[in-house]
Amino acid sequence: MHRSLPVFLVVVLGLASSAGAQESRRPPEHRSPTPAWAPRGVFLGASLQDGVLSSQTKVQWQFTFYQDRKDAFALLLEGSVSWGLAFPDPESGKPQNAVRSFYQHSPQVGVGYRNHLPGGFHWAFQVTGGPVFYGANFNEGLEPDRRVAGVIEGRVHLGYQFGAVAAGLAVGYGEPFGYKRRSLGRFFVSGPMIGLFMDWR
Repeated sequence: MHRSLPVFLVVVLGLASSAGAQESRRPPEHRSPTPAWAPRGVFLGASLQDGVLSSQTKVQWQFTFYQDRKDAFALLLEGSVSWGLAFPDPESGKPQNAVRSFYQHSPQVGVGYRNHLPGGFHWAFQVTGGPVFYGANFNEGLEPDRRVAGVIEGRVHLGYQFGAVAAGLAVGYGEPFGYKRRSLGRFFVSGPMIGLFMDWR
């Protein structure tokens, strides 16, 4: 019985050293290069809604509440500013087409998922919502439209991890709600969007 003890110890130590070697080969946990109060993401792109092409600039704060070696869930705070860049031609029966300037700005809150795969591939998705402050000016003697509504947005990120920074393509869609039906500016709020993202969470 006592002779089996050295054999048992050798086996246990061998397994422990093997497990330690495997542990050392695992990739290190993700560590953010920025403090929690600083912005950790940006989106630069455009949206197209009912003939109005609008710029989209979004800055994001991310507060991770679950993190392991390759993926994470985070609470998101995002602020966006947007101005109309191109406008539709006049069309009979569509008074909103008389628009000559447009803006939409929105603070939003939501949740997001981030994944860093071993080969450097990065993908993510998020859902946010909040108020949207929008306004439009029109030709043909129509009154300016200044309103507040709600909006829900979703985006998918596909890119590559460059050290602590991920970058790539993002596509998404936003849907306004709670607007006045007599509002002409509502036709141009949010919609499909595409652009480039950077994430240094």
